[in-house]
Amino acid sequence: MMNSISQVSSTMPKVQFILDKLAMLLSSLCIIHCLLTPILLITLPTFVSVSIFNDEIFHHVLLFFVLPIGAFALFFGYVYHKNKRVVLAGAFGLVLLSTPLIIEWMGLGHEVLGEYGEVLISVMASFIIVGAHIANYRLGGKQTGCQASNNS
Repeated sequence: MMNSISQVSSTMPKVQFILDKLAMLLSSLCIIHCLLTPILLITLPTFVSVSIFNDEIFHHVLLFFVLPIGAFALFFGYVYHKNKRVVLAGAFGLVLLSTPLIIEWMGLGHEVLGEYGEVLISVMASFIIVGAHIANYRLGGKQTGCQASNNS
């Protein structure tokens, strides 16, 4: 019984590090998508027909993965480092990133935020999320001694 508990606690940092890296990657993809899509659509109008660039479904799919992965990574990190600020910053970023979708679900669509408002909120939220996961990753590594072996 004791052996299985130590195995679970030794794999937790690895899971947290993987989830943090994945959350950073997904949030970075959101930033890239939000910033580059308008530029690509203006400079290369042929991309207008490619639905992944101009469709909000891409944002929804990213959000579908970012929310649970980010929440789990922050939770697992908190188990080790107990830093509430990191978790609160990450949670704030996740809620902020969800705001345009929540407003859309309320039936208000683009009327409240507008296209640029949605992009601005998404980019700001993604930067907050990435920053929180970097801090979570570093604090988890310091607490468990895994940072040197997992830092790539």
